[in-house]
Amino acid sequence: MLESSLTKSGRTPFSALILIVLYRLPPQKSTTFRAVLSELGSQALKDEFLILLYDNSETPQACEGLPPYVIYHAASRNYGIAGAYNYALEFANNEELSWLLTLDQDTQLPPDFLARMREIALSRQANHEVGAIVPQLSYKGRTLSPFRIRSWGISYLSHGFTGIARGEVCALNSASLFRVSALNEIGGFHPYFWLDYQDYYAFLQLHRHGKKVWVAGEVQVKHDLSLLSEDRHPGTDRFRNFLHAESAFCDLYRSSISGLALTGRLMYRLWRQRRQNADAEIRQLTADTLKRRLFLTRRQRIHSWQNEMQKRLAGQSKNDQRPVISVCVAAYNGEAYIRQQLQSILDQLSDCDEVIVVDDASTDRTCNAVQSLNDPRIRLKKHDLNAGVLRTFEEAIRMAQGDVLFLADQDDLWAPEKVSTVLQAFESNPDADIVVSDATLIDENGAILEPSYYAIRGTFRSGMLSNVFRCKYLGCTMAFKSSIRNRILPFPTKADVLHDIWIGTANSLAGGKTVYIDRPLVLYRRHGNNSTGITRLPLSRQLRTRWDLCRSLIQSWSRLRPRNLL
Repeated sequence: MLESSLTKSGRTPFSALILIVLYRLPPQKSTTFRAVLSELGSQALKDEFLILLYDNSETPQACEGLPPYVIYHAASRNYGIAGAYNYALEFANNEELSWLLTLDQDTQLPPDFLARMREIALSRQANHEVGAIVPQLSYKGRTLSPFRIRSWGISYLSHGFTGIARGEVCALNSASLFRVSALNEIGGFHPYFWLDYQDYYAFLQLHRHGKKVWVAGEVQVKHDLSLLSEDRHPGTDRFRNFLHAESAFCDLYRSSISGLALTGRLMYRLWRQRRQNADAEIRQLTADTLKRRLFLTRRQRIHSWQNEMQKRLAGQSKNDQRPVISVCVAAYNGEAYIRQQLQSILDQLSDCDEVIVVDDASTDRTCNAVQSLNDPRIRLKKHDLNAGVLRTFEEAIRMAQGDVLFLADQDDLWAPEKVSTVLQAFESNPDADIVVSDATLIDENGAILEPSYYAIRGTFRSGMLSNVFRCKYLGCTMAFKSSIRNRILPFPTKADVLHDIWIGTANSLAGGKTVYIDRPLVLYRRHGNNSTGITRLPLSRQLRTRWDLCRSLIQSWSRLRPRNLL
């Protein structure tokens, strides 16, 4: 469980988490960390800021004597800035912080940076249309950020520009102040853009969700960008990742005109590298990327990059026996059965796995039953007000840190071989995003009512259209890769849509694949308080849910359409 020294009582109108991502650098040698400590030490800002040092180094750093408002976290695996940002977003949500400030370890901040950004954030606090506040970044007098996105490339905003710029605006991640609620709306940060082009992705999603970027032109920040540095070469691996991310982002989210413009930039880049007699490996990487754009189709390039990222993420776990698992449980007045269900789950998990239980303001002793297990793998979040099953599952999914996410109801039981069977299905079908199994129906006493759920419901079908007519997804039997969270989140708002059909159909709309296991791996309990799932809804409710589902899918078409394969 994440812990901090900042209590939620007496929270000021402004509260922010400062994230500094470290790599092979002790905190004390980080220019950024020293500047932040200096400002917090000289002004009365400690009650409004927390500092999270997220270390992607191979071995943890020595961090004795840190102030109480500084939290150090050594990552078990290097998922780049994407992993750091998503971890920080979860932290900010748990601590109920309003803003997330992302910083690199070598950004040169002005002395009053935090105070000025805080003042701007307070002035924009009530305007939830503003999803991010960004300063102007420069490198050796060259403007780096922010900039407008054009069909042919980018154009930088004028020096000192202040306010909301028209059109799509992007900024570098470092020194950007994001509104936490806006990041929740876009589903967090994309794990495939683990190191490069994460900023392009995040600001694009903010733009697509109607969020504006406030440009703080009066705040000037100097930033050391390794890809532009003449003194510090980024290295061939970093440059290769940059080229591949640049090409993939263009293929996934930009127009054909932008693709032609990128091909032209690669030609110019290669000509300049040859003229400057750049490193032979760097020239070859640029040439190879240019050839891919000239001789492969867009779909072939996306598929190749997607496989590369999947292998990279899998490579992070190659020393583990299996992927890390997160089990997401939505609980409400489940005192009678939840302890038995959690025990059937915990018996199949490793010490690295987690069970996330979000209690939706239960009026019975559900939370006491969960806590009585006294298992460190359980993370319990309590709602003060009832939010409903859709929002409760959404929150649990956002909190999950595992590679594979399982959904679970509070009153069922898991078959002893459920986890191993599902993971085997993922391993046997590496292109699968979701795995669904059959279930056995039991009554409140555990007696079998029907041996097969789908024998009653009808043959399972994963297609979007077939599920619009009649949902075949059963949430308590579903497991999916964490990489599809950006497809399925956020869940629809103001819509009568169930979480399981939304996950299944949104994934299908995006071109994802579902695998069905024709074997009951869940004992699906039927009792008086959960009669849905087998009996038909009234016709009026059926029509409304289908209309809401179709409307929500249409509204999400721009980010889920098949060319966006991620």
